[in-house]
Amino acid sequence: MDLIYKTRVFTQGGRNGRVQSEDGLLKLDLAQPAEMGGTKPGANPEQLFAAAYAACFENSLRHIIRSDHLPVKGCMVEAEVSLFKNFEEAYRFSINFAAILHGIDQGTADSLVERALKVSPYTDATKNNVTVKAVAVLENPA
Repeated sequence: MDLIYKTRVFTQGGRNGRVQSEDGLLKLDLAQPAEMGGTKPGANPEQLFAAAYAACFENSLRHIIRSDHLPVKGCMVEAEVSLFKNFEEAYRFSINFAAILHGIDQGTADSLVERALKVSPYTDATKNNVTVKAVAVLENPA
């Protein structure tokens, strides 16, 4: 396997701390969500996971769109992450995607979403660990 990219991120303070990439381009204060007892503003790990996975999934969609020369006129992804605690007190994720597409029919959009999930490295990394669902939503159906 050939290395394509590697990065390093530092954290300090856990859910109420900070994260920063080694190049300094990513710098965020973290805070627990109010639903988990947090009292200060800040991003949280679930938001970062949702953003990263959604960006990667959208890039997979766009890659297939380009490769197949599909007439898609617009593409964006909405991600919703949920955090659960199971009966063993272990935390588990689920993520739901809505791929909003413009310029193709529903069957093509559904196929595109299914294929994109298969090539996204995040899907592979979370296999059997995270419940993933994705739907294609047509904006101005073709």
